[in-house]
Amino acid sequence: MGVSALATLVLPIVILVVVRRRWRFSLWSAAVGALVFVVFALLLEGETHSLVFAAVPSLRSSPALYTLYGALAAGVFEELGRVCGFAVLRASDRRPDDVGRALGAGIGHGGIEAMLLVGVGMVSSLVTSVSIINAGASEAFLAGLPDAQRDTVAHQLDSLINTPAPLYLLGIGERAIAIALHITLSVLVWMAFTGRIRRWWILGAILAHALADAGTALYQSGAVSVFVALGWALIVTVVLALAVRRIYVSTTAPLARGAAQAS
Repeated sequence: MGVSALATLVLPIVILVVVRRRWRFSLWSAAVGALVFVVFALLLEGETHSLVFAAVPSLRSSPALYTLYGALAAGVFEELGRVCGFAVLRASDRRPDDVGRALGAGIGHGGIEAMLLVGVGMVSSLVTSVSIINAGASEAFLAGLPDAQRDTVAHQLDSLINTPAPLYLLGIGERAIAIALHITLSVLVWMAFTGRIRRWWILGAILAHALADAGTALYQSGAVSVFVALGWALIVTVVLALAVRRIYVSTTAPLARGAAQAS
């Protein structure tokens, strides 16, 4: 747990430093990307999930419907959030609007997600394991909880106890894949936002995001194993990154030729 927490807290910073040395983008780009995740994924998407699951409780019991809804919701909120983020950057950042801005926003988005969802979550699990489980205080802790919470917390404690230690390290690889996905989708949405490619590619980003998240949603519904979910996310991310790189190169070459002819 400690290794996983440390890695997911440090990895985004390392990626930010390394990529920024090459592309020289403003840290404000990364900050806006992080803000987009907090506002659109944590707050707006989270509140929407609460309302939807309260209105349709049976949604959780159907892996197909849960996956369809969860994956599309993630794509809609996060990709439209990127569009809003680039609008904020266009209005507030006077630096050149090049691909570095998209890279910075993607790193900020994926980085804060890794820190909050895995890094902070793993620190919390580590504290719980040491102070409650390893201290032999589980029964006393559960006895002090309200009846409505006791079963849920007991299940969480059992999960911490029974999860094999190596599985906690999978969070590192999962977050690395997620950060790569967010960077890739950020570049795709940026190209659409700036007019390098057609605006309907934003819809393509939403669908691509949903496709990448389908494995995770199936895992959360109990339909597939964590290894299948990770393998699916890796394959989709690699294919998408290669496709987006090809699109970016194809849009950059004509611009370079035009600049050479003008000079």
